[in-house]
Amino acid sequence: MKMLRPLAIVALILAISGTLHAFSGNERSEFANKFMVMKKLAASCRSTSENTSVAALNALREVFFRNTEAYGMLSASSEMTGDSFQGLCDKMNSDVDKIYTGIRNLENSLKVSDPYDISDKYLNEILRFLLISEITMILNDQQFFVTRDKIISDIQQSRQFVLSAMYVPPTGAANSDLLVLDRLSNLVDLAGYIYNEQVQWMMNCSFAVQNLDVTSYSIAGDSVFKGFATNRPPRLYIPGDPDDYTLSGGSR
Repeated sequence: MKMLRPLAIVALILAISGTLHAFSGNERSEFANKFMVMKKLAASCRSTSENTSVAALNALREVFFRNTEAYGMLSASSEMTGDSFQGLCDKMNSDVDKIYTGIRNLENSLKVSDPYDISDKYLNEILRFLLISEITMILNDQQFFVTRDKIISDIQQSRQFVLSAMYVPPTGAANSDLLVLDRLSNLVDLAGYIYNEQVQWMMNCSFAVQNLDVTSYSIAGDSVFKGFATNRPPRLYIPGDPDDYTLSGGSR
């Protein structure tokens, strides 16, 4: 039987969304369908054609980290660029949501797979590899620090401008921009705290996944992970109203 070619794999990916949403039953039935798709892609990863193998692995990664639950994960097309605090918040939440989705999908894959089926074992090994690799890539990403430092620099420059003789405060809003800058500074501090919590959560995830024997496992309760609760990760939320963080003076 011939392996899937890259174009065929792409076509398979495009068809997955409609197939998954066609199920209106329980989560297990929906995932069983997704499991079969991932199993076929995993088989194509073993193709002797490098192009086919790479395309299959990329497609499997796309399916594996796709969230089919209403958990608020940002889609891959969401705008998470720029130096705004909202962009930083979206990036942080998207990263941990992706890992959370991967953990749940790996867990579901272990639950529906046959521990004596070689192809099932191979799929679960690949899924574990993808999850650990994704966590490593996120932890090595310096975007949080780059964006945070840029925001701090902007806050400092804006504060200097507000305190300068060139600044003309809006009528009836004396010193309001200083309050906005203080709120933004507090948000940056909050982001740093939540980021550290997220890093710790992902490190715990990585440790649990690395120590999970996907070839000889037993399901205990609702989780296949022993000694680690796959609870939803810490997420960053911006408190208050958006106008609370908008400068009203002439510094922007």
